[in-house]
Amino acid sequence: MGNVVIGANGIAIRQGIYEESSVQKTDLGRFIDFEDGRRFRYCKNGTVALTIGVMTMAPAIVGNHKDVVQTAYGLSIGQKVVNVLLTTTAPTAGQYNDGFLLCGKGTGLGQLYRIKKHTLDISPCVITLYDPIIAAVPAASELTITPNKRNGVLVAATTPYGTPTGIPLIGVTASYYFWAQTRGYAPFLSDSTITTAFVIGEPIGDGETKTVAGSMDGLENQNNAVYGICVQIPEVSEYGIIDLQLE
Repeated sequence: MGNVVIGANGIAIRQGIYEESSVQKTDLGRFIDFEDGRRFRYCKNGTVALTIGVMTMAPAIVGNHKDVVQTAYGLSIGQKVVNVLLTTTAPTAGQYNDGFLLCGKGTGLGQLYRIKKHTLDISPCVITLYDPIIAAVPAASELTITPNKRNGVLVAATTPYGTPTGIPLIGVTASYYFWAQTRGYAPFLSDSTITTAFVIGEPIGDGETKTVAGSMDGLENQNNAVYGICVQIPEVSEYGIIDLQLE
């Protein structure tokens, strides 16, 4: 039985911040706050093990699940169970649970709904939503489904292609559930080559010339993603302390 932590809305969760779990103990994205300013979000790891102190990122949107023209299916007002045409690639079990359905083109443009569950089909994929459709989306519109950013997180690539989702305080087994830190003092891995020096009190994050996935560097220019403020400067390939500011 894990340590009990108190999450948002006062819910007790039997999985501590230094524990992983093969089974889901609470909602993805649920947060816990500590009096010292740290915040953690509940995540599911992807298919590759994580090491302590690496930055993670959201899974990518599948190309064949993006801007798909709905040649035969539309969405009607009041529906919670909808048919969505996908192309080529079938979703995997639970891939889009707590993810989102977007109307990106056509009538209904801009509508975004949270996904509760889905089938593993493509013609159509049957999707159950948390909320009913509020405006009809006829056939010929374009729909996109995207995973919850905390469902199947990855080590942040050297050129990230997903939203940063936080730092684990432990090594995490593939497909296990864990707490990723998003705010407050946290360990971070320094890149193997520091192109721009770390400076205490200045922003650090996704360095432009970063060579090690999940690591951090000083920031060369304003286009680099900022993860937080440097608190303690590490040597190359070692760990320092960051004041995380992902939210």
